[in-house]
Amino acid sequence: MTRPWIAVATAACLLATATPDASAQPATAAGGHHQPPPVAPAPPPATAAQASAVVMTIVAGSGAAGFADGLGAAAQFNKPIRLAPFGPDAVLVADIFNHAIRIVSKDGRVRTLVGAPDRKGLDDGPSSTARLASPHGVGSTADGRILVAEAEGHTLRLLTPRAGAPATYDVSTLAGTPGRSGGADGPAHAAHFNSPHGVLIADDGSVYVPDIGNASIRRFKDGRVETVVGKAEALVYPMDIAWMKGGRLLIADAGANRLRTWKAGEPLGEIAVAGGLATPHGVATGPNGTIYVADMKSQRVLAVDPKGTVTTVAGVKGEAGSDSRHLNRPAAVLVHAGWLWIADLDNHRITAVPVGR
Repeated sequence: MTRPWIAVATAACLLATATPDASAQPATAAGGHHQPPPVAPAPPPATAAQASAVVMTIVAGSGAAGFADGLGAAAQFNKPIRLAPFGPDAVLVADIFNHAIRIVSKDGRVRTLVGAPDRKGLDDGPSSTARLASPHGVGSTADGRILVAEAEGHTLRLLTPRAGAPATYDVSTLAGTPGRSGGADGPAHAAHFNSPHGVLIADDGSVYVPDIGNASIRRFKDGRVETVVGKAEALVYPMDIAWMKGGRLLIADAGANRLRTWKAGEPLGEIAVAGGLATPHGVATGPNGTIYVADMKSQRVLAVDPKGTVTTVAGVKGEAGSDSRHLNRPAAVLVHAGWLWIADLDNHRITAVPVGR
């Protein structure tokens, strides 16, 4: 983290301040009249893309990397990368370099459930002392449990609410061998992951995981880990997954710039996107079948409707920025509580637009 320099005033500076410099006096024209100060050039006019860009709601985050709970711009994140629904009007955020899971409500309130920048590690235990290592994915169940894909720890972690203790959890390792990467299937604690980047929970309680280091989709079910989509299907970097209608899985393959689909018993499919994609890092689906894509390299969030029409719903193509019309490496999207939520990775903030735009 960059630390501010402390400016020290020296005696020479004080003397320079006290002694006027003739060259710094206002210029005069013939006859002793002062010339008007130069006029700064007007900023260039906004491009058509900038002028037409959607104005996003900046829900939370100061725009600078840091770690602080609070309201709106008083809160700080350090690389928010994944989102999951949490209750009727809030989302969970996987905050990579704070090694934390945070909650953001629609009113902009941010609080930390587990983790802190000085608590990186693999330790299980109460949420007040447990440690995470670069959480990259997060999901929640109907009964309030939270699952975390821990990229640096190569594990799936489970947060179980403590009875009679609101907002406190017991953290345990659900699957994988802490700190050890690999691709082995098998019993939960003998299996290995390699940089798992997301979690998606099925109605039957099984958990699907995009495992980018193994270029595969893994499933945890009944105490075992298995590979359901592997290298034979030619994935490159399966970065995120979401449910489509009919129980079909939508896969954002950031390494191949493709959207793939999978359902057990069917060959791997693909959704054509007019104009192509540039590092699709996050995906979500809306109730009407619209697919939303956090297209990281193009600095946009795209919507692909069931007819295949592509529109930009946030950001300006090819332009990173920090105002309310621009994104800076959008990493994740989520449809929840009437909003399309966006994890704006390098602006260290959470933004949103109304669903339907």
